Amino acid sequence: MPGITVADEPIDHGVVDDALESVCFTDRYDGHYVIDDEEGVVAYSGYDEYPIEVYETDTYTIVLEGHLYGTDDVEATVTEAAELVAGARTDELSEWIAERDGDFLLVISDQDDGTTWAVNDAFGRLPTYRATVGGTTILTRELKVVRELAERIEDGLEPDSLALGQMLLFGYPLGTRTLFEGVEQLPPGSMLELESDTTDSVHEFQFDEHANAHRSVEENARRLRDRFVDACQNRAGVTGETVVSLSGGLDSRAVIAGYTHADGELLAATSARTDGSNAAEVDVARQVANALDVPWQSYVADRTDRHRELLLEMSQGMNNLGMSLGLNFAEQVATDHPNATFVTGDGGDKAIPDLTPSKDVDSMDELVELVVDGQQVFSLEEVADIVDVDPARLTSSVRSRLLSYPESTLEGRYVHFLVRERGINWLNHGEDRTRYYTWSTTPFYALPFFEEAMACPPAQKDGTTLYREFLAQLSPATLEIDYVDFGAPIDSLTYRLKRFGYDWLSEHPDLKDRVFGLLGQGESGADSPPMALAEATSDPSDFREHFSGEAVQRVTWSGGRYTATQQYFLLTLIAAIQQSGDSSDSRSESVDSSADRVSLSQ
Repeated sequence: MPGITVADEPIDHGVVDDALESVCFTDRYDGHYVIDDEEGVVAYSGYDEYPIEVYETDTYTIVLEGHLYGTDDVEATVTEAAELVAGARTDELSEWIAERDGDFLLVISDQDDGTTWAVNDAFGRLPTYRATVGGTTILTRELKVVRELAERIEDGLEPDSLALGQMLLFGYPLGTRTLFEGVEQLPPGSMLELESDTTDSVHEFQFDEHANAHRSVEENARRLRDRFVDACQNRAGVTGETVVSLSGGLDSRAVIAGYTHADGELLAATSARTDGSNAAEVDVARQVANALDVPWQSYVADRTDRHRELLLEMSQGMNNLGMSLGLNFAEQVATDHPNATFVTGDGGDKAIPDLTPSKDVDSMDELVELVVDGQQVFSLEEVADIVDVDPARLTSSVRSRLLSYPESTLEGRYVHFLVRERGINWLNHGEDRTRYYTWSTTPFYALPFFEEAMACPPAQKDGTTLYREFLAQLSPATLEIDYVDFGAPIDSLTYRLKRFGYDWLSEHPDLKDRVFGLLGQGESGADSPPMALAEATSDPSDFREHFSGEAVQRVTWSGGRYTATQQYFLLTLIAAIQQSGDSSDSRSESVDSSADRVSLSQ
């Protein structure tokens, strides 16, 4: 993604230039050096509208990527953080992060001795990578930068077999893992000192206490509304124009309703499929925009070869290539609204619904089984057949993650898994791809709102009870329009009956899959990638070192036994591992990154 790259030791200037050039993905991009001396490198890449600010004080050079929303004096605020970091005042830094509503990565460099630190927000909203390459600690927003430097300085990066297995099992790696050995993600709410390559976790959520349980549903919904509207207002103040990505679901509906209470120009945009498969969703989005009197536009988007290849170059396998449709959508919206803030409903599926297990869990063994069975893309047996990883090692990695959380209850640990792994390690990456074209955010991850929502008891969240009241507080008109997933308004008897049936089926996943298959609802308009997958797997010698050729061919030519989602995940991993780290060989012809248009300025 556009953003910061830091090295704690000087690296050959031409090597760094090449690495930064490799992530200038369109002709809007430039690369810039902030620091380039004997102490190391601080640089960044991106387009003019991408939010990066450099602050110089008498003591520090501070680079802020992203936004601190609702902050009047940003320079004073980040300078305070610099002083806390440099003074090793960890407890106060923890409080500083807990008080920040923002999507940010902060890099602080001491001008006297060159010591450099990085601090990110409580949700790790801007995925960031760290690795040691040739004895140098690298921190970067772009995984491709690490691969480029490793190719030039060492012998490249080796795939992490456990991460490959986790990716096939869940769709995302767990904890700080990436697809490559020695490359980690910066944990959310953490501080990294580059010189010592040590990371301290300074903010962590805990989800087994519900401080708002004594309040009524109506009172909790009012408090959520107030904090949500504040979050929308703070984000609307970043730019003068907001484009809400509006779908047929509840989360984006809540977002656009919240933004009608905020200042600034507001528009809605919806992604329509070329084959019309999401026509019902587009129509519901249109109805919502009309009910709220918000200008609305649809964009026809598809998973084109160009966008799939571009997404692979950009994300290096951390985004499922099925998400290339979203890249197409973001590109079109950014073309029409280059200065707008693009707002999604991300996080709504975590903050307001009941995330606790749908059945009783009495032991850690049962919790591990629930997570694996309920969240899997491929089964454990299928994963072990495709990649060389022991199923016992996979389940052990799940257990280790669950045990690492601070909750004392099994139910709380399950909620933490969904927020920390599925939310931060998968969905944050999905939203981040939009930032290749335009700044993207969501009010659901505003820390004051999220903490208020997670303090509401599961009993109030069950069956959309709290969500229904929350929407009514934002805009009663939104309740009268169908929730597209159920084909009925959420305050209707039809919805309650369908919801009861859905919840019952969710407790019987095998039966649920068969019922949804009979109803033709298993793929929700996803197009199958057999041609792209067939091309990527046509020569098994290209991937046999890390994948079973026989198992891969079975998934590729499954005759419908594997879903398009499963095939896309397999395609993503194979394509990412096949991809060379050498920019001169691997760069897609569809990506204009020629050196003659890249400006690397001090």
